[in-house]
Amino acid sequence: MTDQAASLRSAAVAPRLTRAACAVPTFVLGSGKGGVGKSVLAVLLGQALADRGCKVLLFDGSQNQGNLHILTGVRPGARLESLLAGAAQPADLLVEVRERLWLLPADSGAEALHALGPTDRARLHLRLSSLVDGFDAVVVDSGAGVEGVVRAAATRASRLVAVATPEPASLSDAYATIKLVHLQAPALPVDVLVNRCDDAADGAATFEKLQLAATKFLHRELGDLGAIHESDTVRRAARRPGALLDTACAGVPELAARLLERDAAARAVPAGAGAA
Repeated sequence: MTDQAASLRSAAVAPRLTRAACAVPTFVLGSGKGGVGKSVLAVLLGQALADRGCKVLLFDGSQNQGNLHILTGVRPGARLESLLAGAAQPADLLVEVRERLWLLPADSGAEALHALGPTDRARLHLRLSSLVDGFDAVVVDSGAGVEGVVRAAATRASRLVAVATPEPASLSDAYATIKLVHLQAPALPVDVLVNRCDDAADGAATFEKLQLAATKFLHRELGDLGAIHESDTVRRAARRPGALLDTACAGVPELAARLLERDAAARAVPAGAGAA
């Protein structure tokens, strides 16, 4: 694994926000890089949780490179720029996608957001996170890049889902993401989900490599969420706005159930007994 020295130096000087306890299961999907299918997984997972009867918030954490509104086929109303200008409140941004599924969209190419520094970005995310209390479960697509993952994990997350693919570059970026989140929020449970696998062995080997690095260098255990196989059906659906919401993807309903079970188990652990 590469050391990712530049990212570590950035994290070392980044402001640390006190991590607020979250009463709502809030799953942050992060990868450290784009192209691993994280946004598609966020939409599929959000719909799977809604199918289980949860009132779900899909939270686009990209801030200025949002695409969840495109994948879900909805048109945002108020924008983050309006929130920054004082012309809107966080609740004004919410868009109902379908029954029990809501979206908090991000902007795309907004100049005001581009000009924000790390501290103001973190404060914006914290302000938007006030909306999660109105839902039964929250899925946060942290966007590409390590900074967004750390920002989302440090504010009201209950679990990080580190998304990786079997490629070496993805493994390196996934480990860097886990490492930086561990430094900023060491008590946050971290699970690994391997996406776009050819077979089960492919996923198991990818997880073992990340677990070996985490054990050796971070002295911590990672949770194994299994693997999602490559799917032509899902790939085609992602090209048509809204089609993912009606697309079955093997393994995703089980993923939703597993995450809820792990969250419930972690909350049942007495204070001070350690994270799940």
